[in-house]
Amino acid sequence: MAKILILLLLVQQLNSQFIVSSYYEIRNKNVVRQNYEESCGAASIATILNLIDVKRYSENDILQKLKQNNIVNTNMISFMDIQRTLEILGYRSVGYQINRGIFNHFKIPIIVKIENDPRYPHFVVAMNYDGDYIKVFDPNFGEYISSKEQFYKLWDKSNNGGYALIVEPKIQFIFNQIDIKLNGKLIDN
Repeated sequence: MAKILILLLLVQQLNSQFIVSSYYEIRNKNVVRQNYEESCGAASIATILNLIDVKRYSENDILQKLKQNNIVNTNMISFMDIQRTLEILGYRSVGYQINRGIFNHFKIPIIVKIENDPRYPHFVVAMNYDGDYIKVFDPNFGEYISSKEQFYKLWDKSNNGGYALIVEPKIQFIFNQIDIKLNGKLIDN
């Protein structure tokens, strides 16, 4: 009996495979990393579009679109530049200065401007969750979870509200998501 058990365990181990991911891979799975010092805006555009739509963008795709349309001569861009780029790509977006109470109602990814130093604004994608945490998709660092208190220290230092850009998914993406959910339910029934 013991020999059979050992034999079964050996066969099981031969058939099992382990997929090992490094912390770096896990942290960057859903984030488009910035390759240039001032390209966080382009990387944030690519990250949010990859989160809300089926088409995949890279930082270079967005930078090329910026250069083709003469939106900016350097890699450093503003909220207005981000909004114009999204419009060129076929997405509607609206920028707001919102307070913490309104931010707490958002449950979708949005682009926000955070500042450690006002001379160097940094764009990240933030996704609010119920409770005391926010998932941040930072093109410079990767994906991480922040407490709301820590996030607010960078996003809304003066308690006057922080800047946020809300991107509307394309209608086809929404229909695809509904179709996937409906098909899943029809198959289960």
